[in-house]
Amino acid sequence: MVEENAEPGPIMKFIQDYRLKMLIPELLVVFGVWYLKPSSLTSNVYSFLGPLSLLAQPLYFLPSGILVLVTAFTLHGIYPLDNYHEGKIPELPRAAVIMIAISFFFLPLLVLMQMIGYFMTEATEFFSRNPLWERFESFGDLLFYAGAMFFVGLQWWLLIPVFFLSQGVDGIHKIAHHETSSETITWIFYLLWPISMPFFFSPVEILAMAALSIPAFAFYSYIRPYYTYVTAVHTLTFAILIVTTLVMAPYLPIAEMWFPGFIPDHIPPRAFPGITW
Repeated sequence: MVEENAEPGPIMKFIQDYRLKMLIPELLVVFGVWYLKPSSLTSNVYSFLGPLSLLAQPLYFLPSGILVLVTAFTLHGIYPLDNYHEGKIPELPRAAVIMIAISFFFLPLLVLMQMIGYFMTEATEFFSRNPLWERFESFGDLLFYAGAMFFVGLQWWLLIPVFFLSQGVDGIHKIAHHETSSETITWIFYLLWPISMPFFFSPVEILAMAALSIPAFAFYSYIRPYYTYVTAVHTLTFAILIVTTLVMAPYLPIAEMWFPGFIPDHIPPRAFPGITW
C-alpha cells in the first residue's frame, strides 16, 4: 500500500510560504532593541529629528519598539514575493504585497534598508560566486536581519561586531550548503566572528550570547539534519570562546581598554532595583 503525503494545512502552509521560522533571529534582534533602547517601548525614537522624523516613522504617536515588532512579521511578505519573481509559484501573492506595503508604512527607512539588504543576499546569483561577492552577500544579512538594531535601536557602535557576525553565520550556512567558492576564505571569516567578540563585549554579554546561540543552532540541526557537523563546530568555537573569556574577563571589552569611551554605556537600569538575586 502506497502512503500518500498529506498536504500541509492552511496554517502550516502560511508558516512555510512566509518562512516564519526565520522569526527566531529577528525576534532576538527585536528583544535586543528593547534591551539596548528601553525608551523605544514607550516613545518614538526619532522624535529628536523634529519634522524629519516623519520620514522614518509616519505614525509618530506610536512607540517605535512596538512598530519594529509588528514589522518583523509583516516584512515576511518578501519571501513569497521573491518566490513569485523566481518562478517558484505561478501567481502573485496579493497578501504578500499588502504585508510589504504595511511594513513601509510603519517604518519606511528601516524597511528600505532591509529590502536593500535582502536583495544584496542574492548578489552571487546576479553577479558571480566568488569570495568578494559572497562577502557582499553576507553583508546583506546584516541590513536585513540586524537592521532594526541600527535604525530603531540606534546602536551604531555594533556595526563592526555585527559585520563579523553576519559574515560568520552566513558563511557557515554556505559551507553547510556547499555554496561557497572558497571554503578556506569562508572559514577564516567565520573565525573572525568569535575572535572579534572580546573586543566589543563584556564577559556576561559573551556568555549570554553563547547561551542563546548554541540552542538556536541546535534547532537548525533538528529541522535541517545536514547542519549537525556545523553545529558541532559552532559549539566547539563557543566553548573555546567561553574559556578564553573567563581568562581575559578583567580586560574585556578590549576596545574600551584601548579607546576609552568608544563603546557607549548600553546597560539599562534594573527593572526591579530592590531585587538583588
